[in-house]
Amino acid sequence: MARFLEELSKPGTTVIAAAAAIGVRSAAIYQRRGRDAEFATAMDDARASARQAAPSRPR
Repeated sequence: MARFLEELSKPGTTVIAAAAAIGVRSAAIYQRRGRDAEFATAMDDARASARQAAPSRPR
């Protein structure tokens, strides 16, 4: 799952795209998230990293 989290931490990457990149279905990712609190936290952290790394958009 480390590879999934690495993919998810890239700006603009969705759970679907990150799951596809490692050859699993997004449903499997969400199932694991639902039963594994540590993994859920890691997903949240990866998403936060992606948001911070994304270039800011002018308003």
